[in-house]
Amino acid sequence: MKDAWATNPRVCILSPCYNHGRYVPEMLESIFAQTFTDYEVVIVNDGSTDDSVETLEAIRDGRVRVFHTENQGPSAARNRGIRESRAPIVFNLDADDRIAPTFLEKAHAIFEMFPNAGIVNAEVQFFGAKTGRFALESYSLEKMLWDNLIPSTAMFRRSDWERVGGYCTDFVYGLEDYDFWLSIIELGRDVVKIPEDLIYYRKYHKHEESRSGRLLRSRKKQMGALSLLFQRHRRLYAREPAAFQRMRRVVETWQNENIVTGTLRDIKHCIRYMIKQYENDSFFHCHCDL
Repeated sequence: MKDAWATNPRVCILSPCYNHGRYVPEMLESIFAQTFTDYEVVIVNDGSTDDSVETLEAIRDGRVRVFHTENQGPSAARNRGIRESRAPIVFNLDADDRIAPTFLEKAHAIFEMFPNAGIVNAEVQFFGAKTGRFALESYSLEKMLWDNLIPSTAMFRRSDWERVGGYCTDFVYGLEDYDFWLSIIELGRDVVKIPEDLIYYRKYHKHEESRSGRLLRSRKKQMGALSLLFQRHRRLYAREPAAFQRMRRVVETWQNENIVTGTLRDIKHCIRYMIKQYENDSFFHCHCDL
């Protein structure tokens, strides 16, 4: 067993967990297989109501520390984990996902070589209920302002997390990752994608089994999160006039709709959600039903 307190790790692998404890051994197995070994693992149990507590308490490895909190949402869980960490580089890995053996080595090397690198991710493969590559477009600021192109499973600098004030805890129902990436981009940092399939994102038979899927089901929560996102990053959106006008139109239309129109659009959204349950959607589509 490696003593987690014997060294100053270079990377913190941060894993928030809510009712996904049964997948943690699989997640840890992918971590322990890494070619880069100078890391610590911080798992934050965000008030799970299943048997996740028992699973996490059974972990006996000095590289892994587990913290338990009341359910406050992923932003608060991630902030807590980073505060408890010691490494200058943080890597998000949700409890139900996995990474390829060389991911940490290749991602960390990019931060060492490029001082302005702010976010490093890789190509994503689905596993579980669906397989195949997650076809995300290459990053550009214009495209990023239309839709989130960066998965939550990405690496960033702790110093940047501190500069932007951490994850915004106002995002209770989703988009906290999108918001956080935009905050780092506002610092002038570069986004780098490793052109290899190094991240494995679990897909479920039903969207409700994942937190992001539950967000997609509720138009009200989806639009509320989107409105907050636009409010927090209006200056960044203003750099791309087309994206700014589109987002403003979407948000203002939603805010000004009457009860009848809103109800009809909610029904349309639910029908569309049911039809698309087994389709390959992006992490979040800004073109919500209006």
